[in-house]
Amino acid sequence: MEPAQELISPISIQVPASPQTLVEAVAARIPARRRLAAKLSTLHAKRVVHQMTVENVMGGMRGMPSIMWEISETHPTGVRYHGKTLDELEAALPKWPGSAQISPESLLWYLYTASIPSRAELMHFTADLMRRCQLPKEIEDFMDSLPTTLLPLTHMQMAYSALSKYSKLAAAVDNGAPKANLWTFALEDALDITSRSILVISRIHNKFYGQGNGRKPRIDMSADLAKNLAICMGRGDDFTFIELTRLAWVLHQDHGANVSAHTMRLVSSALGDPYSAISAGITAGTGALHAMAIENSLNYNKKMVASLGLHPSSAEIETYILNDIKAGAVLPGYGHAVLRVADPRLAWVRRFIKQYPVPPPVDGKTPTTSLDLIQRMHNIVPDLIRTHLPKVKNPAPNVDALSGSTMLAYGVEADFILLFMANGRGMGFLSQSVWDKVLALPIERPQSITMDKLLAKL
Repeated sequence: MEPAQELISPISIQVPASPQTLVEAVAARIPARRRLAAKLSTLHAKRVVHQMTVENVMGGMRGMPSIMWEISETHPTGVRYHGKTLDELEAALPKWPGSAQISPESLLWYLYTASIPSRAELMHFTADLMRRCQLPKEIEDFMDSLPTTLLPLTHMQMAYSALSKYSKLAAAVDNGAPKANLWTFALEDALDITSRSILVISRIHNKFYGQGNGRKPRIDMSADLAKNLAICMGRGDDFTFIELTRLAWVLHQDHGANVSAHTMRLVSSALGDPYSAISAGITAGTGALHAMAIENSLNYNKKMVASLGLHPSSAEIETYILNDIKAGAVLPGYGHAVLRVADPRLAWVRRFIKQYPVPPPVDGKTPTTSLDLIQRMHNIVPDLIRTHLPKVKNPAPNVDALSGSTMLAYGVEADFILLFMANGRGMGFLSQSVWDKVLALPIERPQSITMDKLLAKL
């Protein structure tokens, strides 16, 4: 397969009248959104929407609405996707046949279009993704050449960097495609990346663990992404694993302008190709204050189990946490930059745990983590933080406190958990990147300022 050079706009391709394709659904929404963008830019360009404070500048831009993000908004009570909560979307979005979870593909359609897909549109869209599911031979060879001394997440980051030469958007930009048409190439890249992601993950997994057919993937054209990933990882008959994959991708699919998504968006705003943007976002996610909190929460739980056992008393848990607070240790999985309540996504993870019993360890050994212990901590830790760390604005647990340990309990290797989360986050960002091109949003370029200059303005 050669790098993409085709510059015929994908929207010009003849498609069946029914069901509607994703390209058609996105195209139908464009005129109204472009009119709104023009209205905001021309009639209201100088209107004040936020009084910027020193706290905004010194505090990492927290609380400052400065990034246009079309598909979701992080509200103090939870994430809204085109104005709707996950609970509302669960009732509205079609599920994959036989699944109890929100379909990641169904949510993706909604993020791209702000409309609920019909079941026929969901099936047609998923089939299109499966048809795209292939990796160039040179990328397979490159991935196979990487040493296992590198982390799996590093393999993933490097794979997407290598795939950037196949970007249809990059080829379009290089060949001078009209700016108004760039969204079509961004969408083509987005769908290619989404489909290729399961091959990237399964190939890395096969290299590290030798399981499944990740090196010679067999794609079931009648199945969805989660089922095909499971097949490639040798877990095609593990229904619980497939359901957990669907859940993980949905819960982490988009979260507004957080660190990883914002990093992807920043790269994309400079007309960086989507593959490179995803790679950059994966790197951003390795920070301890962002996605690495998932791994840190898992390790914290392991450490507590090693110290207290699987079934400590509430008093023992409280003493353990208090000692860490007094020692200045970070309690991963608690607090959030925007949320001011317990993360609503936690309820989804808890429901999954109740719905599907945790399987016993394959090797018969004593578990190193305890989902029960984590959930008991959720009832103890917030009050301790309120009492002993009163400056913390939100002591409630977030989804990171439970999601990583849950994936480990259901058989996902510890060093592979972040790959699942990164994949979900990338899916969500790609829909935003298409709308960035639709609206012709400019490169991000905030004005920097020194503390001395800031003081002089006061």
